[in-house]
Amino acid sequence: MNLRIAWRNIWRNKKRSFITISSVILAVVLSTFTRSFQEGSYELMIENAIGKFSGYVQVHQKDYWEDKTLDNGIDVSDSLIKQILATPGVEGVNIRIESFSLASNKNNTKGTLVMGIEPAKEDSLIDLSRKIIKGKYFNDKDKGILIGSKLAQYLELDVNDSLVLMGQGHWGNTAVGIFPVKGIVKMPAPNIDRQIVFMPLKTARAYFSFPDGATSLVVKFKDADLTQQICKSLNARLDTSMYKAMTWQKMSPEMLQQIQSDRISGIMMLGILYMIIAFGIFGTVLMMTEERRREFAMMVAVGMQKSKLSIVTLYEAFIMNSLGIIIGIALSIPLVVYYHYYPIEMSGEMAKSIEKFGIEPVLPTMISFKIIFNQALTVLIITIVAAAYPVWSIFKLNVIKGLRR
Repeated sequence: MNLRIAWRNIWRNKKRSFITISSVILAVVLSTFTRSFQEGSYELMIENAIGKFSGYVQVHQKDYWEDKTLDNGIDVSDSLIKQILATPGVEGVNIRIESFSLASNKNNTKGTLVMGIEPAKEDSLIDLSRKIIKGKYFNDKDKGILIGSKLAQYLELDVNDSLVLMGQGHWGNTAVGIFPVKGIVKMPAPNIDRQIVFMPLKTARAYFSFPDGATSLVVKFKDADLTQQICKSLNARLDTSMYKAMTWQKMSPEMLQQIQSDRISGIMMLGILYMIIAFGIFGTVLMMTEERRREFAMMVAVGMQKSKLSIVTLYEAFIMNSLGIIIGIALSIPLVVYYHYYPIEMSGEMAKSIEKFGIEPVLPTMISFKIIFNQALTVLIITIVAAAYPVWSIFKLNVIKGLRR
C-alpha cells in the first residue's frame, strides 16, 4: 500500500517529479562522462607509450636497466625464448636491439633512437604498418629503414632518400652506415615520433656488430591487468643472476608518477563536481519539500501517522532516484562508447602543450562498467542523504502552521 501511494504521489505532480528525476539523470551523466574522460586519457597515454611501444613487461640482462648500453645486452638463445613462452598467459616474445645514434642528412643532425625489430611480430604488437603515412613497410631481409614523421621533417628526408647513422656498437665497435628510407611512420606519442628509427633486426644486428644480440625481449600478453602477475612468474622461472623481468611501472616511473598526480587532481575536480551535484539535488528536494508542506500537514491532520508518511516519502525518493540513475546509465553508455571510438581531437595551443608531454592530443573516454557503477553509486548515496531532509521535516512538522500555508 505504501508503494502504491508513493507511486501515485510521484505522478500526481508530473512537473515536480520530472525536475527531480532530471537532476539525478544529469548528475549520473555528468559524473560518468567526466570520470570516463579522465581514465580514458590515462589509458591512451599508457597504450601509446607502453602498450604499443615498449610493452607492459620486458626481459633484460640484469644490469641493463641501470646501464643501458649494448655491452649489457643479451645473447638470445632458443632455451631463453622457450622459458618465457612457457609462462602462463604469455603469448609471444619480440626481440629488440636498440641504442642511440647520431643521424645526419645534408646539414641537419639529430640524436635518434635506433630500434632493430622483427617486422612481422612488431606489426602485430604496435600496428606499425598502419602508421606508415608514406612509403612501404619492410621485411626481415630489407636494408631500408622506417623513420618517425617529425624526425623526417626535421632532417628534411623523404622516401628513397638516404640517412647516415653513426654510433657505438657492441664492445666499443664503431657503428656507421648509410640506409635508404623505405617509409615514414606517424607515431602516436610525439616524443617518440621525433627520434625513432626502425630497422629490421638482422640489419640492426649487423650495424651494431651484435650478431645474436638483443637489448630487450618484449613479452606479449592480452590483459594488461596481468602485468604484475606475469612479471613475477617470469622472475621465478628465469635465472635472475643473468636476467630480469620488469614491468612498465618500473621502466617508466615518470609516467606512473604523472598519472598518479594527475589522477589526484582529477579526483579533486570530480569532488567539486559532486558538491555541485549534491547542492543541485538537495535544492530540488528542498523545493519539493516546501511545496508539499501543506500536503504533509493535511495528511497528518486526517490521521496518517508521521512514521508512515515518512516511509511513503522515502519510497517516493527511492523510486524517482532509481529511475533517474537507470536512465542516466542508459544515456551514459552510448556517449561513453561513441567518444571512445571517436575521441575529441584538440587543436591549436592546447594540442601543442599536450604534445610536449608525449601525449597524443585527443580526448577519448574509457569503457568501464566499474566507472559507471561507481558514479551511479555515488549519486545514489547523495540522493539518499538528500532524502533524509523531507523525513526530518515531517517529524518536525507543526500541523497548525502547515495548514495555514
